[in-house]
This record gives sequence, C-alpha cells and structure tokens, in this order.
Amino acid sequence: MRRMILACALMAIFAAFPAVNSSWAQDAAERTSQQVVQHHLDAFTHHDLEAVLSDYADDAIFIAPKSTVQGKAALRKMFESFFSGAGNSKTPAPVFNATVTADGDVGYEHWVSDPGQPGSMQGTDAFVVRHGKILFHTVVGVGPATPKQ
Repeated sequence: MRRMILACALMAIFAAFPAVNSSWAQDAAERTSQQVVQHHLDAFTHHDLEAVLSDYADDAIFIAPKSTVQGKAALRKMFESFFSGAGNSKTPAPVFNATVTADGDVGYEHWVSDPGQPGSMQGTDAFVVRHGKILFHTVVGVGPATPKQ
C-alpha cells in the first residue's frame, strides 16, 4: 500500500517535469527502470563513482533525510564523501542485501545493510527514471533490521 501511495506521489510530482534532455545517449534511453536501478545498486555496492553517476540525469535531484542535492556536480561530491568515509573507517564497508522492483518510470530498492549484524539498518530508495536516467532519487532508512538485544 505504501509503495502504491509513494509511486502515485512521485508520478504526480514528475508529471509536470519538462521533456528529457535530448543529448542523452540512445543506449541509455533503452534501459528499463528496473535495469537502471539494478545497475545503480551494483555500482553503489562496489563504490564505483563513475558508474553511479552515469545513471543520473544532469539535473537529477537526490533527497535524503538530512540533505538534498541537485545536479551531477553535487551528486559527485556527495558520493565521493560517502565512499571515502566508508573507506577510511576501521570497520568494513556495509554489505547490502537488496530487492529491486519497478513499475513503469518508478523503481524501488528495499535494502538491509549488514543483515544479521548488530547495527544493521533497513530502508528504501525510490527512483523516477525516464529515458534510462534517474531524474529523482530519495532514500529513507527506516530503522534497525534486527531487534535490539
């Protein structure tokens, strides 16, 4: 039910967006929302900055609980910071188990970081994808994936 509400809300928001930039590569335009989101998850999991950025439109918007960024320059800075922070930590980078689904222009990830480990988190990402590029991406961590001991 929540997915349906979120999908309807996202579609309504982006129904008024201008036509997609015609300079996008033809092959990218042929990818489905499911393929784009799966590629994005794979690239993110491997901390492949260029592959992550290749999935976004030039003016894409990313909304998280504590920040909102727009455009590839801001996305680059955000992901560089995240990836370098994960690499400088004394703990290993999180392992993600995720399920990717899509319905038309809307793609979803339901993820669990470090499943079965203390501090494991779960959350969802929602994407609006058009012509093979992410226009809008939001992420929400919804809390511990395992009960507190």
